[in-house]
Amino acid sequence: MYKFRTRLSMTLAILLLLSLIIVKELPAATPEEPLNQAMEATGAHVNEYNINAWVKLPDESMSDNQLQEMVEKIMEQLSVNAEDYQLTQQQRGTHRTVQAEAIRPEWHTFVAAQVVPKQGDSSQMETYLVVNMESIVNESTSIQQLQRKISDSIKKNGGSPKINTCLIGWLDGKLVDGEQQRVLEKAFMAINGVIIDKLKAENFLSYTGFSSIAGEWLQVGDKKVNVNIAIRYSQYDNRTYVIIGSPIITKEY
Repeated sequence: MYKFRTRLSMTLAILLLLSLIIVKELPAATPEEPLNQAMEATGAHVNEYNINAWVKLPDESMSDNQLQEMVEKIMEQLSVNAEDYQLTQQQRGTHRTVQAEAIRPEWHTFVAAQVVPKQGDSSQMETYLVVNMESIVNESTSIQQLQRKISDSIKKNGGSPKINTCLIGWLDGKLVDGEQQRVLEKAFMAINGVIIDKLKAENFLSYTGFSSIAGEWLQVGDKKVNVNIAIRYSQYDNRTYVIIGSPIITKEY
């Protein structure tokens, strides 16, 4: 099983980056549909999913008690009982964070609310909310329902969230002799996608691009991006993991 790992610093860094990027929507199919099509084209089957949602809240600075109440309320709305999660508070300088995390063998739920200095003006503060859910796919899993549930819980707290969805699958063994490139190209072809950027490292390859059927997209400079597909080989279990995200991959891999 691809190990569940949530890094608060990474998650918040990603959302702060995204807050500087224009996010737009297309009248498209349900987000997971093209992602499933792309995954099927790679030959891998979806085994896990990750849904990450974030929002900058209207309240510029909330008290620790307000942050905690919000985090607890969202965990309740996500059907996570208080006895099933650990609640912690952190303060580093002017950064204040309240987070709740529940981990079980087949699922992982994480909610964090943070007050941080405003980008470009440290004299002012901003409040961000992050919700992250990961789970093994099973017959009762409906990614669309979970996306709606997460979105509704955030909207009840005064924000309209940006949602990233990732699907995770794997192929047995290691891909060699250009197989990684061919697999990623097949995935983009399956969703009529255009490859915009490539990133390669040892045992790792990532393509970023745009598909007209993949829904919400990011404006990065003069380019539109809404599909991110990565392949990573793991010597630990001799598997090649395929991670497909839209608009981008927001989990560690």
